[in-house]
Amino acid sequence: MLLKLYKSNSPVMHLFTIIVAALLWLPIFCNPQWTPPIAEGSVLYRDLQGWLLPNPWVSQMIAFALMLIEAFLLLRIDLRFIIVEDKVIMPPLFFVLIISLFSRNYNLLPALLGNLFLLMAMVRTLDSERVPEQKRLYFEAGLLIGIGTLLFPPLVAMTLFIFATQFIMRFFDIREFLASVLGFVVPFVFYLFGMFMIDEPAQFWQRMEQIGITQHFTVKLSIVQYSAVGFMALFTLVALLTMTQYIRMYKVTTRKYFTLFIWLIIISVAGFFLIPCAGLTMAVFPAMSLAFIASLYFMQIRRNALGELAFLLLIISTFLMVHFQ
Repeated sequence: MLLKLYKSNSPVMHLFTIIVAALLWLPIFCNPQWTPPIAEGSVLYRDLQGWLLPNPWVSQMIAFALMLIEAFLLLRIDLRFIIVEDKVIMPPLFFVLIISLFSRNYNLLPALLGNLFLLMAMVRTLDSERVPEQKRLYFEAGLLIGIGTLLFPPLVAMTLFIFATQFIMRFFDIREFLASVLGFVVPFVFYLFGMFMIDEPAQFWQRMEQIGITQHFTVKLSIVQYSAVGFMALFTLVALLTMTQYIRMYKVTTRKYFTLFIWLIIISVAGFFLIPCAGLTMAVFPAMSLAFIASLYFMQIRRNALGELAFLLLIISTFLMVHFQ
């Protein structure tokens, strides 16, 4: 029934997505003394948090609002570039389900701030296929990734994603490549200049060293949570394999977007293992890809009963993961 309502593109389902998000974050809403058990490092974010958001609960409430904004930005991107050929309103729900898995244990604000810059950079690169000023767009994309990296260092891996769009969406151009590199470097130059202005240039290098700090974390799950994770992993594998077979039936641009999303997942996984400061909240990046791929999967599924069951189990599994901690 829920899947059928989402496929009907009823605006009411936007409200359902928001309600699901609120229920998943309810344990934090009800605990103003909440602090993240696991805090990830950042180059600039910790200073901003100390000045503007000393209360972790407040920063997490802002993260909740930012999660919803980014979820519906995905819908706007889909409508603008027609990523899913059929008009569909499912991507925000899947994005919310994935992000909410980390709400109890992590301060999500720095990761979501980085993801916001990635979303804006993604729009620039996708625009490059139909706008003549490609070098400007790639410079802006690199600039956005550079600013986001100052707030959430693992975002540095997404420079590879910007380069990947040149090969997949259009063709490789050395001038566009250099424009994106220049854009990425500019925020760091201004940040270093600011440190010189306040006569503390050494702090710049100390903050850069934070990128090399390894994140230590342990995952402790109950049997119920392990079952939920198992189902989610199985569904993700089935959706990826199924869409790999079906994607050839879609138009060329949709196949390009699908390839781009696969590379976003690959780059994110590689970044998680290769960037010392990368933690589990780096999952916000492939969450965008998985949201679109899951939407494509449910739009092409023909056995309604099986689709409804899988759709409902995904929602239930997320609630089990969040509320059985």
